[in-house]
Amino acid sequence: MNKQNLRTLQETDLAALSALEACCFDPPWSDKLLTSYLSGERYLCFGLWQAEQLIGFALLSTVLDEAELLQIGVHPECRGQGAAGELLQYVHAQLEGQGICRCLLEVRSGNHAALKLYSRLAYQQDGIRKGYYPTANGSEDAVLMSCNNLLNSSIS
Repeated sequence: MNKQNLRTLQETDLAALSALEACCFDPPWSDKLLTSYLSGERYLCFGLWQAEQLIGFALLSTVLDEAELLQIGVHPECRGQGAAGELLQYVHAQLEGQGICRCLLEVRSGNHAALKLYSRLAYQQDGIRKGYYPTANGSEDAVLMSCNNLLNSSIS
């Protein structure tokens, strides 16, 4: 991978974020919703840039000393190259720097690459939400996970 830059996303990054969101998810989140995350007090938005292109993002909500990973995406052409891991390690350092000591998330039970990454980053499974995600053939479970030791969650 070429030189990458990690930074907090701003409202001026909406077009890049919206385009990447649409590339990663179907249906994508609306520009209105993304703008609320980019401008909201309780939200943190981080981006991974390669040259001038946004190739990864993480959107989180915060309450007191906890954060919830609401959405993470990496451009399909950049998957499997360590971008998500690099992004999450950056996110963990930023959270820790703000006094946040725990990060929660939910992930589709069939997203094996994400489950493997989260496990490598010291996330533990906390539970299952049966039938949480609608699919063409019914539904898919959500796996609930949390990481309580953000700074010691580097990829092994």
